[in-house]
Amino acid sequence: MKRRSDRTDRISSLPDDALARVLSFLSARDAVRTCVLSKRWRNTWTIVPVLNFDFDEFPTELVSEDGDDDIDENIKEELKFDSFVCSVLENRGPSHLDTVTFHGEFMSHFCEPLMRWLDRSALLMPRVISAMIPVFEQKELNLPDSVFSCTSLELLQLIHCPYVGKAYLKQNSIALASLKTLMLVNLVLDDDFAQKLLLGCPVLQNLQLFDCELCMSDISSNVLKELILDDCWLLQHMRISCPALVSLLFTSCKNTIRIISLENLTSLVYATINLAGSDDEEVFDNLPKLKLISGLLNATYLKLLFHPLPELKEQLENDISNCGTFCNLKILRIGAWNMVKHFSLIALFLEHCPVLKQLALLLDRS
Repeated sequence: MKRRSDRTDRISSLPDDALARVLSFLSARDAVRTCVLSKRWRNTWTIVPVLNFDFDEFPTELVSEDGDDDIDENIKEELKFDSFVCSVLENRGPSHLDTVTFHGEFMSHFCEPLMRWLDRSALLMPRVISAMIPVFEQKELNLPDSVFSCTSLELLQLIHCPYVGKAYLKQNSIALASLKTLMLVNLVLDDDFAQKLLLGCPVLQNLQLFDCELCMSDISSNVLKELILDDCWLLQHMRISCPALVSLLFTSCKNTIRIISLENLTSLVYATINLAGSDDEEVFDNLPKLKLISGLLNATYLKLLFHPLPELKEQLENDISNCGTFCNLKILRIGAWNMVKHFSLIALFLEHCPVLKQLALLLDRS
């Protein structure tokens, strides 16, 4: 006897919340496409908590070999994408939006539509906003006020498209009462922005800056727990004073050997510092006394990679000699561009590590 196949649509029988959760793993375009499956699915996409808008899903199809129609075709796809995003955001249901992302290789003229999308998204009170932003090099970037005043926002990622240079991030005001994590990529940040950010984000715990130019003299916060500066240019002396900071990461930053001061890092546990230095001696003129190693005293795990210039070796020795004792340091990974020439610095450092359990010397094989 043949077993009768069960063709019951069990997925459609799930409650709306469950279906919306399933659709949140799809791109926004694929989620909207499910509306043609049946009446049950017609409006489900309007309550999806996660909207991932990806411009790469709207590929340009070349219509001629000589390329004369390439630009027109690009414009068609851009207009189609703009219309799609606006339609989805305007037809959202009353439920709050959890996450919205705008990713793709946008051209610079896409900045204005993107500002509209961000403004509309922020009004839906999301928890997360992530966007790739195209702006011409050296131009100011002013995001909608609704983005930097969204009370529900906990995570904000702004990635400036790398192929158009860096843009200045400027905001009239910042009031993000719930923001815990901020990631900025390929932007120019100054003191005015830093002050507004740290004052306007009372619960900011995680600050990540990648490939940014930093014209900032001070990062001071009583609540910041994690700070990442990766591949950044520090254009002036910077003081970092964060008593709640647990994790500090500097990697491949330029001009950091002489123009950062670490203070009041009383809660620090993990620190990774890669000091690229500078070959321009003028960079080090008229700068405050080096205070780097002495700011890491409370760390349990420490990774140090440095390329100290000859004129800075004495400064580093003085900083290490006067830094006190690393009472908590258990793991130390340390390396230098020329290890042989800097064994004396390493030996001096070890004199201040009485409870050290693991030591790794990182050799530069190049």
